[in-house]
Amino acid sequence: MKQNERFKKSALVLAMVAMVVALLGCDSGSKEDAQAEAPVVSAEGAASDEGAAKGEAPGQGGAGAPSVEYPGVDLSKLGAAERARLTEMAEGELCPCPDSTESLNACMQKEERCEEAETAFTTMVTALAEGAGEDAQQRVAEQQKNEDRVHNFVLEGVPVKGSAEADVKIVEFADFQCGYCRMAAGVLSAVHEQLGDDVGIYFKQFPLGSPLSDLAARATNAAHKQGRFWQMHDLIFANQQQFNPQRLEAYARQLGLNYERFQEDLKSQEIGALVARDRQEGMAAGVQGTPSLFINGKRYTGQLTPQAIVAAVKAEAAAE
Repeated sequence: MKQNERFKKSALVLAMVAMVVALLGCDSGSKEDAQAEAPVVSAEGAASDEGAAKGEAPGQGGAGAPSVEYPGVDLSKLGAAERARLTEMAEGELCPCPDSTESLNACMQKEERCEEAETAFTTMVTALAEGAGEDAQQRVAEQQKNEDRVHNFVLEGVPVKGSAEADVKIVEFADFQCGYCRMAAGVLSAVHEQLGDDVGIYFKQFPLGSPLSDLAARATNAAHKQGRFWQMHDLIFANQQQFNPQRLEAYARQLGLNYERFQEDLKSQEIGALVARDRQEGMAAGVQGTPSLFINGKRYTGQLTPQAIVAAVKAEAAAE
């Protein structure tokens, strides 16, 4: 759903954090701290660096990249040629922001732009970073098409905060080792506090590949079998930087779990299958990083703030 409110001064810090989350998120290669700011990188700077390595004067790099800056967008994974290609591709696309008549390239050079533009642009960046080359624009089109699709997720037995009977349901795909997911947990708790049983907030596991991510997914699912999912969820996120296998016993006993049963469930094929099912559902819905939110089956692309999500939920409820 489109969000038209843009970075109000009264919420400047929160909005800046939300922009970083929306632009970056966590993926299998993400190593940056969740609270690090994305650098402003220019295509000209990349060309100059590469040209300097070849003994060329600034502005004479082989890629011939123009001087273009995209505030808040991390282009560090792109070489000079990919950055030049990014600018060319973005110049050839119409900005998807409402009533815009300029190119996506011009739109992304502004400090303020719509979420649709950010999503399209960062998809191009990701595609080029992964070597997609000419396929990058097709990936943008596929992602935009996917965002309009309504996905049907398995919700029976899935941890839910709020009411499972609510007309509006939020499904989150998250990784317990992702700093952005830790931030999202606080945002969704605030949404629950505001809306109560008017919304059901479901959590689905999407570990991004690290052993600790998989262990945390299994641990929370094992705790869920004893009715303590959200307590384990909060405990692991609160101690994210210190989480390790040795701490699990203390966590389990702190939450009053039957530890022997917890250990059996932790290692069981059933728990492993549940984690795998969640991840497969996310991948089928186009999830490439975390956190990813869906409201009544449709991908949410707005700001990751309580105000924006509450507004989206209320709009969805009014449309029912």
